[in-house]
Amino acid sequence: MRRTVAIAALLAFSISSPARADDAPSVYERVYLTLPQALRIALPAGDPVEPFTLLPSAEEHHAIERRLGRRVPEDRFTVHVSRHDGRPSGYALVMDEQGKYYPITFIVGLKPDGHVREVAVMVYRERRGDAVQRRRFLDQFLDKSADDPLMVNRDLVHLTGATVSSWSIAAGVKKATVLFDALIRSREEVRP
Repeated sequence: MRRTVAIAALLAFSISSPARADDAPSVYERVYLTLPQALRIALPAGDPVEPFTLLPSAEEHHAIERRLGRRVPEDRFTVHVSRHDGRPSGYALVMDEQGKYYPITFIVGLKPDGHVREVAVMVYRERRGDAVQRRRFLDQFLDKSADDPLMVNRDLVHLTGATVSSWSIAAGVKKATVLFDALIRSREEVRP
């Protein structure tokens, strides 16, 4: 009888006690850049910027997923293009990639040839791992393209204490370069 009461008390305590922070972390959002600030970093200064939406066909979407080797849940992508004398001077895509618990929002700036011009973290939502916003990590992506592996432990070095975030940023940059290669390059004649 005592044993049953002790088990019931223990069960009641475990159900009513709050979850540990490690089990159910709360969002700890840090905004490093707004969209206008991020666009100024990702694209050439002084050129006018306009957004346009890419809607890949089902065939294009599957080809992108095959190339990335993973599922791509988005069915549309907003691209910001800057123009100089009517010609594209750069492209920028805002990416959301899953971190350990919450998405990391960052911008990938691309040169007109599809090579990475800049990467900058806009919003980080967890208490740990935000070191990925440091230049020491982000500068590894500069001048890379869809032809590069863009993988941690291949051509990128992760940050200790931010391993999952490092993989997430790498996956998002790879996705941005593949989207450029698969969709933007082939639609150069399409103007926003």
